[in-house]
Amino acid sequence: MSDAVEERLMRLEAESEIRSLKARYLNACDAKEPDRIRACFTADARLDYGPMGKFGVDGLIAIFTQIAVDSPIIDTHHGHNGEVELVNATQARGKWSLAFNTYDPRNGEFRSLTGFYDDEYLLTGDGWRVAASTFAPRVTFSGVLKDVVVDTAP
Repeated sequence: MSDAVEERLMRLEAESEIRSLKARYLNACDAKEPDRIRACFTADARLDYGPMGKFGVDGLIAIFTQIAVDSPIIDTHHGHNGEVELVNATQARGKWSLAFNTYDPRNGEFRSLTGFYDDEYLLTGDGWRVAASTFAPRVTFSGVLKDVVVDTAP
């Protein structure tokens, strides 16, 4: 294979792996699996999630455990319109649109939020990982749902 074809193949594989990484992160959030969430980040990742705060991975896991794992709240995270740019063989950037919905069955409260992730990725010995992530909210709707049937069966 020529060097140009090898380079194109490496870029396509990296982009595919990064898209899978983002999907694993969002799916782990929905499944309330903090260990799988942690595995998506470098140990020294820098996170700025706007209104939630700035923290490292330990801070993210602590907040997530408090507001999601230890509660009956149901979340759905949907990442779309991913733009992945390979900076070099071991670094990349990504921009994602997020649609997030949460529902608290205890009181019927819901929130629907949209916004943008700006991520930095690093290729590690364990594959691509998030090294930095910033989330900027765009639109939030919230309220109370009444007379709603929530079916959480598979």
